[in-house]
Amino acid sequence: MSAGTEQSSGGAAIEDGTEPTVGRRAFITGTVAAATAAGATAAGGTAAAQGEAYQGWFDDVDNYEGTVDYRGEDEVTVAVGAGDAGVLFDPPAILVDPGTTVVWEWTGVGGTHNVVHEPGEEGEAAFESDMYESEGETFEFTFDVEEGIFPYFCSPHRAVGMKGAVAVGNVDDELIEPSGGGSGGDGGGGQPLTTVDRILAGSGLLIGVALILAVVRPDTLNPDRD
Repeated sequence: MSAGTEQSSGGAAIEDGTEPTVGRRAFITGTVAAATAAGATAAGGTAAAQGEAYQGWFDDVDNYEGTVDYRGEDEVTVAVGAGDAGVLFDPPAILVDPGTTVVWEWTGVGGTHNVVHEPGEEGEAAFESDMYESEGETFEFTFDVEEGIFPYFCSPHRAVGMKGAVAVGNVDDELIEPSGGGSGGDGGGGQPLTTVDRILAGSGLLIGVALILAVVRPDTLNPDRD
């Protein structure tokens, strides 16, 4: 336990047309293409950063979008059993200062869960909780190191991507500001954009393009107009 100290709650443990018109259309097409390319570039950049920081640890984690920056907080809470099926940690990746205590709090969804550090091929696990199922159970660990990355998982649901990581001091990844002004310890702060959020944003772009088309070529929406 050289990396820090851990503590569990007191509950019982259980085992994501004309020349001018053609020009306008070309402009609109170019705009959409540029937006699409920008989205692809952003996605690629995130994947590249992820590879550098976590070496593919989050490849199968649905709600991973980057690392939520909780530096400056003494205590941070991570939900255990997030998502519709209750098989996610939320937020999955966090950045904290040395000496910060991370509290994992069970939601009561998804069955029994635990929190287990993945030390790699060499070394011992720095922390491991008991198995809990009930809402409100907690497990905490204080990261008394200057710098490092601590990947972890839920033993029963590791195969379906229930994994997380705590980065201490610094991390080479896309940093996300916590929601609600950066308050740690509430279990709901720092949620990154989900796939649904991105789809909705894309739909808004398509609606904007349709409105532009209606302005530059109104006959496309009203062919009977003189």
